[in-house]
Amino acid sequence: MQKKALLALMLAATLLLSSCALVVKDAAVDAQTVIIRKGDTTVTKGEVQKAVLDQLNYTAYMYSMYGMSYDPTDAANIATAQSSAISALEEDIVTKEHIASDLEALTEEQLAEVQETAQSNFDADIEAVKSYQFADSELEGDALTEAAKAWMDEQGMTLDAYVQNATESKQRELLRELVIKDVEVTEEDFLAEYNSRVESAKTSYDGNPASYATAVNNGSTVYYAPEGVRRVKQILTKFHDDDQTAINDANAKVTSANSAVTAANAKITSAQEILDTENASEEDKAQAQTDLDAANAELETANADLAAAQSELEAARETAFANIEEETDAILAELADGADWDTLMAEKNQDPGMKSGTAAEKGYAVAADMTSFDSAFVEAAMGLENIGDISGKIRGDAYGYYIIKYIGDEPVGEIGPEAVRETLTSSLLSTKQSTFYNDTLAQWVEDAKFQVDLNALKD
Repeated sequence: MQKKALLALMLAATLLLSSCALVVKDAAVDAQTVIIRKGDTTVTKGEVQKAVLDQLNYTAYMYSMYGMSYDPTDAANIATAQSSAISALEEDIVTKEHIASDLEALTEEQLAEVQETAQSNFDADIEAVKSYQFADSELEGDALTEAAKAWMDEQGMTLDAYVQNATESKQRELLRELVIKDVEVTEEDFLAEYNSRVESAKTSYDGNPASYATAVNNGSTVYYAPEGVRRVKQILTKFHDDDQTAINDANAKVTSANSAVTAANAKITSAQEILDTENASEEDKAQAQTDLDAANAELETANADLAAAQSELEAARETAFANIEEETDAILAELADGADWDTLMAEKNQDPGMKSGTAAEKGYAVAADMTSFDSAFVEAAMGLENIGDISGKIRGDAYGYYIIKYIGDEPVGEIGPEAVRETLTSSLLSTKQSTFYNDTLAQWVEDAKFQVDLNALKD
């Protein structure tokens, strides 16, 4: 239904753009009306309308993907699409002019790359057409491939068209490289951005160290570390797979029962509101009382189910902990006997997050009130008093037993420019290049002095 409604709207937009409501015109002649002109280069009304429809269609599709409504027949939306389409067409004209004047012919190597890209895209779309356009076809093998190619040919999706698209894409890429070749990040640029990010991070993290710890553990680039963050390592003894499944199943039952309790309470509230309404009819009140009695019965059942599910969950967790008790105690005994922590962690730890990378080297960053880690883990980690202290076995809320070692405190203050120079410079360069190219393209369009007949487009 949604697709049909969207199609109907697009057809309506087509009619609006074609101006077929009141004025009778020769459609073929009208489509050749020049809307955009630059010297001998022109863009016709038909070409502009196609670009506008493409824009409206794309926007409507994107809105629908997110469950949002978009009316392609709305005058404001059409005006926005027209403006966007005209700008894109103007940019396309000046870009092609600069490709012709500023670039040399593609090299043999570049032409080979273009051909390979075109063929790859063409082949991929053939497979897509087979899967969707011929999903119910009885054709197979070469016959199916030929049918898909024939369908694509009817749509203008020929290999030559793919080569043309790939060629233009390569030329645009080379033109952009030519335009931005002298753009660079100066030391002044770098330090200004670095200092700005330090100040921003300081504002964000000083009042919320947990957000810093979460960012670090997620691999984000950080520029400042607040007080209250420490590094810890852990040896996790995970629940056995069957025990974890039992816990998950019980948790699902708890969730379902909680939902039923919430639903029953909502019904009770709704029915009670009617009973408490002075001007409610006797019939409505009688129905509300019936609904209230039924909802109370539902609530009683839901509460009983919830209690049973919670008991099942607790029993599953106790069984799971009992099954890994001996293994965890053996690890603690080895540590008590002087076993090397890192060696034992490498051998016994069942936490994949500590097998490699920064976490394996420096430990997890932890701060009070973190929500990205098990609360039992955070509480135990922050409860260790001295660097080097090792916890006992900590019952986790989700995974098993934790044994935690306090490795050290995160140094407070800015990270230092050299620690982020490569990452930040790369980011700045990309931004400066994009800005410079877009500004250059806008200047080309301005210098071109396009003549645009918007009235002819509306007629």
